[in-house]
Amino acid sequence: MIYFTDSEIDQLITEDLPYFDLTSLSVKLGSKVARISFTTRHSTVLCGTEEVIRIFEKFHIQPTLLSVSGEYIDEGIKFLEGEGLAKNIHSIWRVTANLMEFSSGIATRMRELVTLAQAVNKDISVVTTRKSQPFTKKLSLKAIQTGGGNAHRLGLSDTVLIFNNHIKFIGGLDMMISKLPQIAKRAAGRSITVEVQNSEDALKIAGAQLDGIQLDKIPAGELKKLVPKIRKINPSLRIAATGSISASNIQEFADTGVDIIVTSFPYYGRPADFQVNIEPVFDL
Repeated sequence: MIYFTDSEIDQLITEDLPYFDLTSLSVKLGSKVARISFTTRHSTVLCGTEEVIRIFEKFHIQPTLLSVSGEYIDEGIKFLEGEGLAKNIHSIWRVTANLMEFSSGIATRMRELVTLAQAVNKDISVVTTRKSQPFTKKLSLKAIQTGGGNAHRLGLSDTVLIFNNHIKFIGGLDMMISKLPQIAKRAAGRSITVEVQNSEDALKIAGAQLDGIQLDKIPAGELKKLVPKIRKINPSLRIAATGSISASNIQEFADTGVDIIVTSFPYYGRPADFQVNIEPVFDL
């Protein structure tokens, strides 16, 4: 579970409601009571409903219907509803819709990728890169997990991933291989992976003191021949494929025999589309 602090929830609210809702104040909604409901306009993996309930609580809106994150909801289904003062509901309806539409879009794309990949290889993991949209990382991570995936790395502090840019500064691939024992000691037991972009380099480092190898932008057809060769050299090495992997080609990469597919695809796409209805109930 990804936990959002009260200050994070408050920050989300105050981005849209810095002081007061001028429109609701101007039209004098007063003590009128309303009902807000959210309905899917297309099949969706829901995400963010728990955070919306916390926003409801801050505005004394009583939930009367709730579907939890991770549920797959068909088109035209009402999945969340609440009752409270109309002025409070109007103050938070857009921020709640934005939160759920953004995160549900990511969760739905993630679920699609996982379903496609595991139809070919049931044991494969689909994970996402650090290329999430700025200032959305925590919500994006919840959406990724809700969709059945995970983050490749939570950030730069949790594992070692040596890219070509690092290798240049180390003195080349051979020098990097010779320094791996020292790197492992400094990494204090954390996982070490090296990314390469061609078969020759992949086979060269396959027998090195590594936990994983990441194969970047190598075509699926070439990977299918390369992966058995790597496994013959080092059967325990975790093999990841990355580089422009999307729903249109993920099954090709899942069929290569890699253990992990790394992608940014779920982060970028259209948000989910929900119909929001606000109806009067009665006057206090």
